[in-house]
Amino acid sequence: MTPTTVRAGSSSGIMWLGGVLAFAGLMTALSSTAMFVQGDPIGAVVTVLVGVVMLMGGVSLFLLAKRACARIDGRGVSWSTMLGARGFVPWEHVHHVSVPGMGDPGDAVLLWLHDGSVVPIAPLRRTQSADDNTGPHPWYLRAGSTVVRAHQQWLAAHAARGRAGGGHGLS
Repeated sequence: MTPTTVRAGSSSGIMWLGGVLAFAGLMTALSSTAMFVQGDPIGAVVTVLVGVVMLMGGVSLFLLAKRACARIDGRGVSWSTMLGARGFVPWEHVHHVSVPGMGDPGDAVLLWLHDGSVVPIAPLRRTQSADDNTGPHPWYLRAGSTVVRAHQQWLAAHAARGRAGGGHGLS
């Protein structure tokens, strides 16, 4: 299975915002050169400081948003939020995956484990409330279907190995 990274639309937007802010900060800092050449060293220093703050803020936003994603591969699902802890659940612990709709409990793609516990994939949250009549956002449905499909592929490969005698059966 090819590893896939799934990112929320809001994270992608924040990554773009961070990139634009970093570029604007860089251009602001570079424009201070003209101020210095024109004989305004105080203005040049202030402009450089503003540009550096903008640059650092943009880079920080970009890196935090880039961190907020889920990675799906042959071993399982791993994820992290912008500031939260990382999580990982191997496929062999997953009984099934569900993508809650607007009226269903849960606001993120859910991993139902064999032990009966439920683990939400935090960065793959539904962005609308239950009161929103528009339905789940398409990126949320695509992300959920990607996780469901990956789990089904793992189950099929695992079952084929079990039938061939190369592994143990499904539990």
